[in-house]
Amino acid sequence: MSPNEALRPVFVTRKTAAKLMEISTDTFDLWLQQGFVPRAHINRGQIMRWHWPSVEQKLAPPLEMEKPAWVMPEGPYVRPPRGRRPKP
Repeated sequence: MSPNEALRPVFVTRKTAAKLMEISTDTFDLWLQQGFVPRAHINRGQIMRWHWPSVEQKLAPPLEMEKPAWVMPEGPYVRPPRGRRPKP
């Protein structure tokens, strides 16, 4: 285990999550209302904690975005190349 992984938080408060994302707590609350950030995993009265790896995963770009933008994805909407039809 690397030193960075050992210091990585597992559950964070609202204030700590906002600080780690370098945003204000008001922005964090707004993102929470909009569903951009997942709901708290621990919600017991006034104690609210977010599972930090889940927050990071939600904010990370999808793996599909790692491909170059000019590559056409496979799918049923892609037409086969046009050409002469073979004679029967």
